[in-house]
This record gives sequence, C-alpha cells and structure tokens, in this order.
Amino acid sequence: MSGRIGKWRVLAAVFAAGLLADQATKFLAVDRLTWAFPRAGARTLGEKLRAFYTLTHLEGQAREPFYVFRSWWRMAYVENPNAAFSLGGFLPPGPRQAVFLLFAAVAVGAILWFYRRLGEGQRYQQVTLALVLTGAVGNVVDRLLRRYVIDFVEWYWWNRPDLRWPTFNVADSMLSVGIVLLLLYPEGRRKPAPKG
Repeated sequence: MSGRIGKWRVLAAVFAAGLLADQATKFLAVDRLTWAFPRAGARTLGEKLRAFYTLTHLEGQAREPFYVFRSWWRMAYVENPNAAFSLGGFLPPGPRQAVFLLFAAVAVGAILWFYRRLGEGQRYQQVTLALVLTGAVGNVVDRLLRRYVIDFVEWYWWNRPDLRWPTFNVADSMLSVGIVLLLLYPEGRRKPAPKG
C-alpha cells in the first residue's frame, strides 16, 4: 500500500477544513459586526451557536464597519440574497431561492462526477475541484438556513467605498480561487521536462 493520500481523503480534508473556515468566519461576522448575540441574550458559545443558526435578517443590528486598512479594506456585515455580482436580483425571492438551489445541486453533481473521473495522481485538479465544491456548499448552507448569504469582506478603491468590489466571504473566495486555477491550468501544473 502506497503512502499517498487517496483522492477522496483529499476531498474530505479540503471540504471539512474549508466548510469549517467558512462557517466560523460567518459566525465571527455576526459576533463582531452585529449586535445580534447581545440583543438575543446569547453569552456562552453554545447560546451564540444556537443564535447563529436560528436568527435571521440581522442587517438592522449591524455595527459600524471594522477597518482593516482604512484606505481599501473593511469588514461589514451584509446579507446577500443574490448570487455573485447581484445575479438573480431580478427574480422574486421564492423562485430565486429555488433557482439558486437547483443550480447548486447541478454544480455539486457535476463537480463530483468530474472528481470521480480524476486519477489518484491528479492532485492539482483534486484540490481545485475540492475548493469549488466547498465554496458552493458553504453558500448553500446559508441559503438553506437563511435564504441569503452572509458576506463581510469589502475591498474598495483608495478611500472610495462607492468604487468597490462586491462584498464577499470565505466560500466565495474558495469558489473563485478554484475556478481561476482550473481556468489557468485545466490540465494541472505540468512538471518541467528533465534536462539532458
């Protein structure tokens, strides 16, 4: 038996770590960027976790944004009922939710189908597809629980919050990085041919 980690263990590890990071950072966004937990009387970790998974529509309880670097990066609590770049905003809430969940189910099925076809040595594609899968599922968890996605990272042009990248979260980051890596190297990173 070889010492290599099997592709399904790679998927499980990336998925578990990524989903935990996504949900933990969204929990911290609610904890640090809203007044929701104090107003709900949630003091212990257990009470806060219960509140995190049951409270909804907290934008009215948002605190002032936290500036990481005042000129271009701040953290602010945002609830996004749409997809990236406000896609789907033209649909009414019920059909929009159904379309997003259907699209996510098809995407997850396609990712798993492609993943199953990968060879054990195709580690680059394994990790990138695992990132895409984890990002998609991270936002699906939000949509199933709340009917919107919690976003909190805002990047904007030098002291111009009106000129900004759409607010995003860790799941969005994993999804985007995975897609970009797949587009840049669809066949994976090739090792240079040996010299001589």
